[in-house]
Amino acid sequence: MRILRGALVAGTAALCLLTGATTAAAFAEPVAAAVAPAADQVLTWTANDSMTEYASAPATAVAGTATIVFENSTATGNTSFMTHSLTFDTSTPGYNHDVDVNITASPLDSEGGRHEVQATLTPGTYRYYCTLPGHTMSGELVVTEGPGEEDTTPPEVTAQVDGQTDADGNYLGSATLTLTATDDSSGVDTVEYTLDDDNYRSYDGPVTITTPGAHNVHYRATDKAGNAAEPKTLVVNVVQNSDDTTAPTATATVDGEQNDEGHYVGSATVTLAATDTGSGVDAIEYTRDGGAYTAYSQPIVLTETGEHTLTYRARDKAGNTSEPQTLTVTVDPLGDGVAPYVTADLDGEVNTEGSYVGKATLTLAANDTDSGVASVEYDLDGAGYVRYGQPVTLTGVGTHMLHYRATDRAGNVSAVQMLSFTIAEAGDVTAPVVAVQLAGPQNWSWDYVGPVTVTLSATDESSAVSRIQYSVDGAVFQRYAEPFVIDHVGTHTIRYRATDEAGNTSATASVTFTVVASTGPSRQAPQPNPAFERMV
Repeated sequence: MRILRGALVAGTAALCLLTGATTAAAFAEPVAAAVAPAADQVLTWTANDSMTEYASAPATAVAGTATIVFENSTATGNTSFMTHSLTFDTSTPGYNHDVDVNITASPLDSEGGRHEVQATLTPGTYRYYCTLPGHTMSGELVVTEGPGEEDTTPPEVTAQVDGQTDADGNYLGSATLTLTATDDSSGVDTVEYTLDDDNYRSYDGPVTITTPGAHNVHYRATDKAGNAAEPKTLVVNVVQNSDDTTAPTATATVDGEQNDEGHYVGSATVTLAATDTGSGVDAIEYTRDGGAYTAYSQPIVLTETGEHTLTYRARDKAGNTSEPQTLTVTVDPLGDGVAPYVTADLDGEVNTEGSYVGKATLTLAANDTDSGVASVEYDLDGAGYVRYGQPVTLTGVGTHMLHYRATDRAGNVSAVQMLSFTIAEAGDVTAPVVAVQLAGPQNWSWDYVGPVTVTLSATDESSAVSRIQYSVDGAVFQRYAEPFVIDHVGTHTIRYRATDEAGNTSATASVTFTVVASTGPSRQAPQPNPAFERMV
């Protein structure tokens, strides 16, 4: 196995969970690589701000040497300086495992986020994914034979039958069929067989035949180039082992560290065994937590916290099956050994260059599902770590580098994360001053006995007034253009505000007055009333 590693990076702006064994491609638009000589192959993956898909990725390649390029940079659309990885799966069944590629890239690393490694690809399918927590980026790369290496030879397939036989060659109680296929060129794709019918089924492992009688088996194999071997035929005779009518004895043992309550700490290993003095043990089966019976082949390791129930049984070669037995095992968690997960978020007005205007508000958050978060700390521009308690407003003009980390109650400290950002000068940050003036005839109670003229005005010493808005009696705000008249009897409230050219808006102010029907002479002629002239 070739081990090819990309450069480790010094920082990240956000964390990307190791995805599960999914085979669904998750990149945005797969780019089919052109079929070219293997030595000339350059396979390129790119990443941007997405945590769910690669920006681009090849879908196919040809077998042989290839240059694998992974670029995660501002040029590929990463504007958040987020770290991504490209890792080839070397454990999930059904995929090629002969290339070990693990590249981590960031726009802030020494290579600017672009890394290259060499790999030798073989026919088949490779699975790749991002290993960073929180990321679900994954996909498949299908590798075929290169030009001039066409595979036209079908695979070789053989069958082997095991079991206890009598003098006539009949199998006593049961027979186990094992199929094996080889292909020296493109490789074996499928192995199939039929058993007493014409329906071919996929061969996934040894097949045990227990029903007495003559059984017809047909089997074949197909390689990855599509070449199919001619079907072969085998007859398996199974007879009842009349001498053995006693079921085997099945036992279970559990190993692992136990606490005072008898629970297993961290994990428990269950070993099953069976004995049969007659025809011999044919198989041991078990179920786990109510699932289907599974053939037992090796010790069962339980690591999930909680109570587990195992039911097990054994079958001998004469077809006798023991009564199911049940075992209950409880697994308690180990001490907390996992560091907390910490994130950073900046909020504020951003200009066209991506800089925060005047100020930025920093919010840090951490999560720990075991012992809980003990503290979150940050270091701004190398000034030293400070304990984080609540959102912090940053106002210093210039480019800043933030380091942050979290510690849980068990003492586990997260890896230090980094975030770079810039604060630009804000310019005018002062809201305009707005005033209101009421004019109209009033009685001795200062109520208006006729139409009221409302005049609004505003001043701004910096960027100038952009607009004045007002609302009458709770209606929607509208733009003020000229004085307006209120002549409906009743109490009225005018709300008003102003905005300058820099976007600063004054606090909303209000004035309330009453218009009544005239019941006597006015206190004065219609003139502006100083009592209702307000300025904000």
